[in-house]
Amino acid sequence: MRATRPVSWLTPALKAFGEFPEGAREIMLDALSIAAEGGKAAIVKPMKGGGSGVF
Repeated sequence: MRATRPVSWLTPALKAFGEFPEGAREIMLDALSIAAEGGKAAIVKPMKGGGSGVF
């Protein structure tokens, strides 16, 4: 079993995250957990203009 890396938050980002609706926070935390384990969540889309492989 692979150890999950903890998510590090910048204070303004954590404050903004706390203002999202509960359902949205749950979805985002699931996606962050998958990313911390080295995977890619199904809801992730590449950023436009960042080049290939930028998520």
